[in-house]
Amino acid sequence: MNQIKDYYKILELPTTASHQEIKRSFRRLAQQYHPDKNSGSHLAAAHFREIHEAYQVLSDPKKREAYHYQRWYVRSTGKPFASAPLTPAHILQECRILEKYVASMNIFHIRFDAVSLHIRELLTPNAIGILHERNETAINRSIIESLLTSAHPLPKKYFIPVAELLLQLAAGDTAAQSTIEQELVAKKQRHVWDKYKWVVVVIITATICWLMYRYGK
Repeated sequence: MNQIKDYYKILELPTTASHQEIKRSFRRLAQQYHPDKNSGSHLAAAHFREIHEAYQVLSDPKKREAYHYQRWYVRSTGKPFASAPLTPAHILQECRILEKYVASMNIFHIRFDAVSLHIRELLTPNAIGILHERNETAINRSIIESLLTSAHPLPKKYFIPVAELLLQLAAGDTAAQSTIEQELVAKKQRHVWDKYKWVVVVIITATICWLMYRYGK
């Protein structure tokens, strides 16, 4: 099944709802569908349970973030959400699915936070432990290469936590570590350039204008 429950729809809220809005909507709907007010109604009782379930997820920042990731994953890939790949081959397969998906997207439509979170969900401590235990160098390098490709569009702040996990996976593999570190350096350099490029442009423009004024007389 490729669908997950729409907790926002259950609580009659937009996805941008604040914590206070979530709480108010929960209280209103919980009162409306409370079993004491709907005696004998199995539909009301079922909806009341869903309201509680939705509130338990959306009122907790960490659970809400994980839920957003699951929604994005299911809607983007069209496949069921798998929470814990347990074999190196399965992990590599999931990495290549993500790589293919990111490659198919317009860079201006990529949700950087979702891609970063997806990679971090793939490289859980449990997954990294399994990859180290199996110690299949070729698969581990393929995973690193695939995830670096998927992470290439990410700005520095979204790439750093990914790089930290990739370096953990690459422990003992100096070639893989070097590749990750080079990408990290490139991200930091790009970040500095993006931060100060307008200053450089202004200085160059001002210099050109001064030269034109100075020698155009």
